[in-house]
Amino acid sequence: MTTAVLSSCGGDTSDTATAPTSTVVREIPNLVGTWSGEYEFPSKGKVIPTALNLVVERQEGANLFGYESFVNADGETIKFELVGTVNIDPIDGEAEAVMATTGFFFDIEVVDEDRLAARFVRTDDKPTTFFVNLTRQK
Repeated sequence: MTTAVLSSCGGDTSDTATAPTSTVVREIPNLVGTWSGEYEFPSKGKVIPTALNLVVERQEGANLFGYESFVNADGETIKFELVGTVNIDPIDGEAEAVMATTGFFFDIEVVDEDRLAARFVRTDDKPTTFFVNLTRQK
């Protein structure tokens, strides 16, 4: 696993000038697994309820490899291969990831080891966006 180190220093006033430096260590989380959730998305003037699986098949350090799958309106299972990265945000110390393929991507916040909050953005010939809360399947 890759580790990020975030440091902060005390102020420079006389009562804190000798305060020790604190260090918070955050590790890149292991996201391998199947993450599932239900959501709704806008499409041509209507709202469509559905569900998806985001599968991270392999993780090499911060690099992610997997796919998204869902059942379309015709009952067909659709699968899109995805690649991405995960990192520790230097501002708030939280883990975040992006997984993408041609035409769309997921912007992902790691809530905890079993929950992700994801924003989907599609910008090709059928633009749409939605939020979905994903839970790791055990």
